[in-house]
Amino acid sequence: MAHDSPPLGLHVETYGKGRHTLLLIHGFSDNLSTWQRVIPELAREYRVIAVDLPGFGRASAAWPDPLIPGYVALLRELLVSQRRGPVTVIGNSLGAVTALALATEHPELVYRVVLADMPGIDGIPRYWNMIGNRNTERALRLLSLPVPAPVLQQVMEHGYSLAGMRHPRQPGSNEIRRAFGTHYADKSRTMSLLPIARQLFAELQTMPIRRMVRELTVPVLLLWGQHDILTPSNKARSFVNGPARRVVVIPDCGHCPQCDRPDEFLATVRPFVEQPFLLAG
Repeated sequence: MAHDSPPLGLHVETYGKGRHTLLLIHGFSDNLSTWQRVIPELAREYRVIAVDLPGFGRASAAWPDPLIPGYVALLRELLVSQRRGPVTVIGNSLGAVTALALATEHPELVYRVVLADMPGIDGIPRYWNMIGNRNTERALRLLSLPVPAPVLQQVMEHGYSLAGMRHPRQPGSNEIRRAFGTHYADKSRTMSLLPIARQLFAELQTMPIRRMVRELTVPVLLLWGQHDILTPSNKARSFVNGPARRVVVIPDCGHCPQCDRPDEFLATVRPFVEQPFLLAG
């Protein structure tokens, strides 16, 4: 594992020395440890770059404004500095939206793109806005005042398991959950998620994500967990397979297939990376 000098606050780790490069982008509130069950296998064949986006994990505590365009700019700078040709970009949740925006704006840097459990295809659920509004934030801040930081950290870990994994007790899940919770050991870091969420939800509602997917000029894999409770899999099923588009729903799987069903995740992603496609043009 190598730690590269990150541009402008990104935390970057690289693995493997393969001929092709994969860029892994985590979801909201998450960090690069979400990929730890698949990185060892991917690094056998590929060079793997995993990032913590600013505001999360070991990256800078500050997040850009606007959020997704800021992330895209940082990732573009990272990829240009690598000088290794187009890469396959794999994103989960917020990371999938970021991957989509990167592939849309800088297709010359992207070989293929994997969008796992991506929000925002037809707007966002109404309850997301309720969670992200300022009144909810004020209420949550007040409720958290008497709660000891270690208890709040355990709540965060438990919530991550419930939201992201259908099988939170399988081998390796505890390590992923603890790695997630490590970054929320103090209340200020936990409470900082609320304004980031509000900003993210506002940006998602302005993005024509369905059209962006259809207009991609690079091959795309839409990958979903069948029982995703945050972004239901029917959103993936609303797309159809095409000459350079693949749609796969993993059975008995939640919002984070790389954690929940790593073997199935790998069995889907590897052929997509290697399979030849004929793009119209």
